[in-house]
Amino acid sequence: MVLIEKLVDLEKSEEKIYRIKKAKEDFFFFCKHYLPDAFPTEFAEYQKILIEIIQKRKITKQQIEQLKKFIKPDYHTYLREIDYIEGILDAEPRDHGKTTRMTQAFPLWLAVTQKNVFPVIIGASLEMAADSFLDSIRYEIENNERIKEDFGELKGRIWKRNKIILKNGNAIGAVGSRGSIRGIKDRYRRPTHIICDDLLKEDEVESKKEREKLYIWFKRTVMNLGKGALIIIVNTIMHPADLISRLFDEVKEGQLEKWVGIRLRAIRPDGKPLWPQRWNIKALEQKRKELGSIAFSTEWLNEPLEEGSKKFRREWFKYFDLSDIDWTKLHRVMAVDPATGKETGDYSAIVVVGKKEGEVYVLYADGWKISDLEFIRKIIDVYKTWKPHEIRFETITFQEIYKNDLLREAMKEGIMLPVKGVNNMQSKEFRISKLSPLVEGGIIKFRKEQKLLLDQLDNFPKDNDDLPDALEMAIRKEPEPRIRWM
Repeated sequence: MVLIEKLVDLEKSEEKIYRIKKAKEDFFFFCKHYLPDAFPTEFAEYQKILIEIIQKRKITKQQIEQLKKFIKPDYHTYLREIDYIEGILDAEPRDHGKTTRMTQAFPLWLAVTQKNVFPVIIGASLEMAADSFLDSIRYEIENNERIKEDFGELKGRIWKRNKIILKNGNAIGAVGSRGSIRGIKDRYRRPTHIICDDLLKEDEVESKKEREKLYIWFKRTVMNLGKGALIIIVNTIMHPADLISRLFDEVKEGQLEKWVGIRLRAIRPDGKPLWPQRWNIKALEQKRKELGSIAFSTEWLNEPLEEGSKKFRREWFKYFDLSDIDWTKLHRVMAVDPATGKETGDYSAIVVVGKKEGEVYVLYADGWKISDLEFIRKIIDVYKTWKPHEIRFETITFQEIYKNDLLREAMKEGIMLPVKGVNNMQSKEFRISKLSPLVEGGIIKFRKEQKLLLDQLDNFPKDNDDLPDALEMAIRKEPEPRIRWM
C-alpha cells in the first residue's frame, strides 16, 4: 500500500514538473490549464502567431507571410523582418479577446513562470489599470488553486493597489495614461514589458487636444520608461488621428524602425472571419446591422471614419415611396456588379434606377454573397420585375464570365436581355465620389428599405462599395446606347 502511494505521489510529481515546464514554454497551455474560465474558446491562428512574435521579440519572413492572409493588403507595409523588436502595435477588433489575453493573462504568465520580469500595465485611467487589470491578476495569484499547486504561494512583500511584488522576485505595476509614473520602479529595476491598453477614454476620442496630450505623454514618458523594454500597444483604432494611428504612420514611414504593426479586421480579406471559433460571418453581419456601418467599421474593422473624410452623409439622403411616382414612365437602367474576380468578402450587386429630367429614383438596390449561377438567377428575376430599358455590365467581366451562362438561362424563359457593356476608365473611388453632389443636392432619391446601399454610401470609402459602384454605373451618362438584346 505504501509503495502504491509512493508511486502515485511520484506520478503526480512528474505531472507537476511537466506542467511547470510546459507552462514556462507555452503561453497558450498556461491559459488553457490555469485559466480555463477566461479562455473557453479555441485560440485563433493569428493569436498564436502574435504571441510567438511577442515571446521571441522577433518577426520572421515566414511569420509575415502567415499573417498576410489575415491582414488587408493596404496594411502589409507595417510588417517587416525585425531581429529584436522594440514595440508592437496590436490593433484588434472588439470582442476578440485582446484585453483578456494581452493585458491580463500575458503579464500574469510572465510574472508566474518567467525570471526577472517587471511588466507594467497602462490603462486609460489608474482605476482601469489598477482596479480592473491588475486587480484581476492579483485575484488569480491569491485564489487560483492550480497556480498555487504548481507554483506555490506567490503573494509577496509588496501588495498594493498599483504594484505587486511576487515571492519569486517578479513585479507587476499599473499606471493610468497621462499620470505620474513615480514610484513605479522596483528598486533599481525598470520595466521589462510595457502593455498599453486603449489609452484614450471614449469621451476623449473626438478631442484633438486630448489626442495630442496623450501622444506627447506617450513619447516623453512611456517610450523612456524602461530601456530595452518591449512596448505593446493593445488597441482598437477609434480615430484616424489617435495614438495608435499615428504610430502606425511612423512605422510605415520608417521612424520606428524596430516596431511592427499588426492591423486586423474581424473580416479577413478573403471574406472569412478572423476568429471563426468565436465569430462566424452570419454573426458578424448581424453585429453590423445592430451597430450600423460607421460603428462597425470603427470597432470591428479598425477603420474609423473621420467626419471630414466622408463623401456622403446620412442627412443628405432624400427618400421616396413607390406610391409617389409612376415608375413605369421612367427611363430605367439596371447595373450589375458581380463579385467574381474580386475579394470574396465583396457583394454581387444589382441596382435599378429610374430617370427623368433632373431626377434619379433608385427603384431597387441589393447585394448578396452567392455563387455566379445564383447571381445569374437574381439578374433574370430583377429584370422580370423592373423591365429596365438597358442592363449595364462592366465589359470585360461580362464577356469573360457571364455572357454564355446568362444568355443560356435567359433564353430558357424566352427572355432577351438588353445588355450593354460599359468601360470603367477611372478609379472606383473617383467614380463613386462624383455621386456626392448629386446625393447632397437631392437629385438622387432612395427608398428607406435600401439599407445595404445606404450603409455602404455612408461608410464610403471604407469597407464594401459594391452597391455604390453599381449605382454610379447605372446613373452614369453614356453615349447613345448600343444595346445588345439577348
